[in-house]
Amino acid sequence: MTQSAQHASAEAILARHGKSFRFASYFMERDDAHDAALLYMVCRELDDLADQDMPTDAENANAHARLMSVRRELLAGSGRDPLTHVLIDLQTRRGLDTRAAVALIDALIEDVRTPALIRDERELMRYCYGVAGAVGVLMCPVVGADDSAIPHGIDLGLAMQMTNIARDVREDADMGRRYLPADWVDHLSPEEIIHADHHQRETVARAIDRLLTRAEAYYASAADGFDRIPGKNRRAIAVAADVYRAIGLRLRHERLAWWQGRVHVSLPGKAWIAARRLGGRGAISASHRDSHDASLHRHIADLPGAHASSDS
Repeated sequence: MTQSAQHASAEAILARHGKSFRFASYFMERDDAHDAALLYMVCRELDDLADQDMPTDAENANAHARLMSVRRELLAGSGRDPLTHVLIDLQTRRGLDTRAAVALIDALIEDVRTPALIRDERELMRYCYGVAGAVGVLMCPVVGADDSAIPHGIDLGLAMQMTNIARDVREDADMGRRYLPADWVDHLSPEEIIHADHHQRETVARAIDRLLTRAEAYYASAADGFDRIPGKNRRAIAVAADVYRAIGLRLRHERLAWWQGRVHVSLPGKAWIAARRLGGRGAISASHRDSHDASLHRHIADLPGAHASSDS
């Protein structure tokens, strides 16, 4: 595949599966937007390989074998798989940390191998790191941020994933999954969440509210890192964060009626949010700490890019 064809394919995948990120990419430097789309494409294909949702068992086995091959190649620092090639190329050109890509692969495999029934906050945060915080590590060099921005990039991924979980409670329950910690929801099973009575709906709604409140601290820490991102890319990441956070605001506006299905932010709504950010009135306020808050990473301090506290 030629470089231009690869970029076109990456842009198409981003447009189809990552509408909020696609919207934000319009505000990025052109070359950086291309590399961000390539990275999104690789993460998406890794997710598809891990899903084990192919038509036949043989195809699923082949997908898993390819995923493990990519993992081995990344650990070796070279390989022939096209996905490995893109990641190694980004490592060479942009300084991407491929250890985070390995962490992403491990999290995707575990999410399929073991039906998600998150037990406590530690499991929640480590899951969020694997599928989203790790992407923040990968994305920092692509947007031109230096290493000091990485803990804040992780926090943006964690906040977005918490927003995802809050939005998708009913949809995840339909697939036998529960990402809200068991001790937040009286140990309700996915089946019980699907058929929740009034009292159980209120229990889940309180857990969602708790999760969205927890996400606010991570969005604020992410905003502390915005100044470490150069030029137009800073605005693009801030717009993406504002748009994603708006999903949680929308959910709260709907009185946390999670059983009614997903909430969305419309395209006009995204445009309004972007206009406010570009006009200097972004929705997310930074915490204005002098340094990153290590306590935000107390459950993930051993993972690539995370803030390892002196106590860990």
